[in-house]
Amino acid sequence: KISGLKLIIGNYGHEEWLEFIKDLENEPERGKRCWKCFEFNLRKTAEKARELDFDCFTTTLTISPHKDSKKIFEIGDKLEKETKGKIRFLAIDFKKQDGFRHSVDLSRKHDLYRQDYCGCEFSLRSSIASPKLKKR
Repeated sequence: KISGLKLIIGNYGHEEWLEFIKDLENEPERGKRCWKCFEFNLRKTAEKARELDFDCFTTTLTISPHKDSKKIFEIGDKLEKETKGKIRFLAIDFKKQDGFRHSVDLSRKHDLYRQDYCGCEFSLRSSIASPKLKKR
């Protein structure tokens, strides 16, 4: 434990996720598929937070300079409204105040793995095909 916080790892529902993003498999990075994926994962986070009787939820997605915090906040707000305010979404942009660099420093300090794509199988295909990646 680095922070003293308990890590909760949800069940991975690959088939459920594929169904949720169906017909968006060929969308470009940072497009509609990503927004649906963010919604899927934020919804799961909100559901777990409610199950554990938390009063709010958020995401660390906003630490990435490649993620649109405004769009993530819109999704979080939508999910908050769906619960009629029973659970609040905390709109925190973690890349502010040099947050991304700080996250890289902490990862090095604690020897944490960092990948250069979001984790989505469709994003991985794009990164493998990327000339930038091939030069490594």
